[in-house]
Amino acid sequence: MLAAALRSLCLGRAMASHLLAGVDVGGTKIAVGIADAAGRVIATRRECTTTGSGERVISQIAALLTAAVADAGAAAAPSVIGIAVPAVFEQTSVLWAPNIPGWQREIEVGRPIAAALGAPVSLHYDGHAWVTGEWWCGAARDARSVALIAVGTGIGGGIILDGRLHRGRVGVAGAVGWWVADWRQAASERRGPNGWLESVASGPAIARAAYRATAEEAFRAARAGDSVAQVAVRRAAEVLGVAAANIATLTDPEIIVLAGGVIAGGADLLLPRIRQIVGSETQPQIACGLRVVTAELGEDAGWLGAARLAQMQGGDA
Repeated sequence: MLAAALRSLCLGRAMASHLLAGVDVGGTKIAVGIADAAGRVIATRRECTTTGSGERVISQIAALLTAAVADAGAAAAPSVIGIAVPAVFEQTSVLWAPNIPGWQREIEVGRPIAAALGAPVSLHYDGHAWVTGEWWCGAARDARSVALIAVGTGIGGGIILDGRLHRGRVGVAGAVGWWVADWRQAASERRGPNGWLESVASGPAIARAAYRATAEEAFRAARAGDSVAQVAVRRAAEVLGVAAANIATLTDPEIIVLAGGVIAGGADLLLPRIRQIVGSETQPQIACGLRVVTAELGEDAGWLGAARLAQMQGGDA
């Protein structure tokens, strides 16, 4: 019996040494998960993002990870933990994350989580994590060049060029939420209804324009024939389509992936108009054969991509 217990413990430790953990931190929810080295999902946990201090969010992440490790039946910590953040960051500190409670100032995120879980932690821009997840084992697997737009509480994105993630000079290349949706609007006013892409097509923006509490309510109203909601949804689809067309012309990808909770909840309303605009406004030779698809991994894309980036950063790709 003792020998069997020891063998089980050793197997658990060996298993854990090949497990990856990922976290996707959003303004409304946090998703965490455990996967094996091939990207197979073993355990996941999700919760609404806590309100209050930034430290409370960090404690929530650590608790969710601990629970997911237990769900996975691992006897030790995973080999790496990757955290996707909608933020500007430096090493393991978030410098500014406008949509996360308490993270609008510099805050150390990685070290307390590493101490709590006993595994190395790395931070990654969430758009990069999303595109990496879909490229690794989702809608864009096997593609050489990919562009992704993720639409949720905010809007982010990422780009794979010739088989490599394009991070950019400061590490947030693909932050398409800052795309100017209406250049005629003064820079100081672009957080209004006609400014940045995020202020027009994110979940809160769609809800606000439709006079509804959430994007989900706006979509339901639009489907039911509410004209105000239909205008709000169509406007969002149009600016997303223009952004996707511009990204396509700039990067010439094989595939554009549309991801995030807003896309998942309103694809039937948004996708036809987005595809129409991409087809008509993208450079013609690039538009020919370009695929515009929705994400396959759903809410797992961000944490899986973060886990994969942590794996690659740790040299265990």
